[in-house]
Amino acid sequence: MPKIVDHEQRRRELADALWRIVASQGPAGVSIRSVAAEAGWSPGALRHYFPTREELLLFAMDLSEARAVERITRLHEHLEPGLSVLETLAAYAEQLLPLDDDRRAEYRAWESAGILREQDRDRARRWQQQRGLYRRLVSALAGVEVGDDPESPHPDPWVEEWSTHLHSIVDGLALQLMVTPGMTDPEDCRRRLRAFLARVAEAAEYREKNAPDDD
Repeated sequence: MPKIVDHEQRRRELADALWRIVASQGPAGVSIRSVAAEAGWSPGALRHYFPTREELLLFAMDLSEARAVERITRLHEHLEPGLSVLETLAAYAEQLLPLDDDRRAEYRAWESAGILREQDRDRARRWQQQRGLYRRLVSALAGVEVGDDPESPHPDPWVEEWSTHLHSIVDGLALQLMVTPGMTDPEDCRRRLRAFLARVAEAAEYREKNAPDDD
């Protein structure tokens, strides 16, 4: 009888091998040969699933996105009861900061975007998904509706402006953690993130107190 190949299982094996390469070496270490060797496959067998290095890198980015989305989606299961609104929102924003080995590997997978450029057709969508998360967080701090589509500009310019700032803050902290780890550390980034969210909350309170009367 011909051997039955479980293609889904083989893709999982490849995903695990690819992730180990990305975590240890970054996208520069990804090649047909390196991933095949890590998986215990021949390069020819790997090319059956991913003919080019670029397709491997796109797959790495898809893996990082899937892992982050799953973690954010299930975060409520792991939050401590009684957390303040600010602490709860900070916990969500932290999911996109490389604060541990898993998230550092995800960040390194995202470095593939700089290599792929034209091949990454989902770049805009990925970016809008991230901005959508920040719109949700700022809206929650301000006590306003998030809008019909969080991945489109918020109808309230104030929310849109602070969402843009929060996006920049998280990206900046992430870059500092990866590029200059000796100059900062995860706890310092957590503190700075919370300080910024507190500033957003203060700005929202000030805006509410000084809003013109409708009468």
